[in-house]
Amino acid sequence: MKTKLAEVASSRDNNLDIIRFVAAIAVIFSHSYTITLGIDASGHLSNWTDGRLSTGGVAVGVFFLFGGFLIAKSCESHRSAKRYFALRSFRIFPQLIFVVALMALVIGPLLSNRSIPEYYSDPKTYRYLLNGILVMQHNLPGVFENNPYPNDINGALWTLPVEFACYVLCYLGFKLTSFDKKKFALCSIPCIALIGVYFAVFNLFQLSVVRAIVLFYIGVAFYVYRNAIALTTKAGFAALVLFVALIALKLDVPAMLLAFPYAFFWLGYGTKKKFSGFARRGEYSYGIYLWGWPVQQMLCLFWAHPMLPIVNAVLASLIAVGLGVANYRLVDVPVKKLQRKVMAMRRMQ
Repeated sequence: MKTKLAEVASSRDNNLDIIRFVAAIAVIFSHSYTITLGIDASGHLSNWTDGRLSTGGVAVGVFFLFGGFLIAKSCESHRSAKRYFALRSFRIFPQLIFVVALMALVIGPLLSNRSIPEYYSDPKTYRYLLNGILVMQHNLPGVFENNPYPNDINGALWTLPVEFACYVLCYLGFKLTSFDKKKFALCSIPCIALIGVYFAVFNLFQLSVVRAIVLFYIGVAFYVYRNAIALTTKAGFAALVLFVALIALKLDVPAMLLAFPYAFFWLGYGTKKKFSGFARRGEYSYGIYLWGWPVQQMLCLFWAHPMLPIVNAVLASLIAVGLGVANYRLVDVPVKKLQRKVMAMRRMQ
């Protein structure tokens, strides 16, 4: 089966929702090792690749790869900076602020080993709210202090400022090139040179961050050259086999940057069977991602004895799915209704 990426790029008939859902659960399973066993613990994939790549790292790669593709599409659809960044902000901030505020002001004092007055008088309580505007703060007073992975309330949030920075860079790239293929190729030369310098000089420092940004860029490139990219079953399987083989050889960087993108675009858009109805009741993966880490920490706090990673992962996944649904119903649905009202009012003006 051969499908041009351009032919399916504008369709909702794809597997993106189910892939992102699985990726959100994979992040929880990946984090279960460090959260239950301590900061130096890690899963099988991380151990095999000497800490360079975890299951969560692959999952984050999914979010950034498809994010680059879809955000590039959004740049073309919403050329006004005001409109573009408003849509991006409505996507990220309402659920984030909801979860951050709930953790700091409601759940935190119930979990803290400090008294209620001490908790609410501590500046850390209010500094934590800065997470809602992508200023990372990891601690709340007296919360999770004695957990195997102590103090960190929601370590998964590090991806969000990186993601928003990618939104800014993508929009700037669109304004510079209009996503014209030749202009984009020229602008890509210094980008590729910087990537080369990083791998040559910086010895994989902050690899998780750099890999995410590069995958976002690759996702944008897939959008720009979508008319030239054919998704075939043979090539898709070959890319998956190559991805696994490179991982087996501990060549995880080329696996993620060379084989992974085509393999997952094929899985997302090129398969004959599509699960496009998977999220017909709502897209829950973002809420699952936001709640996963704090739920895992809470399970460790209340578990009577040392917790197995698999037990933590399964229970946290079930709870996080429920909270992801709640996030969607309580936050996303009202925000979308507000967006529609604002757009209708603007059209009437």
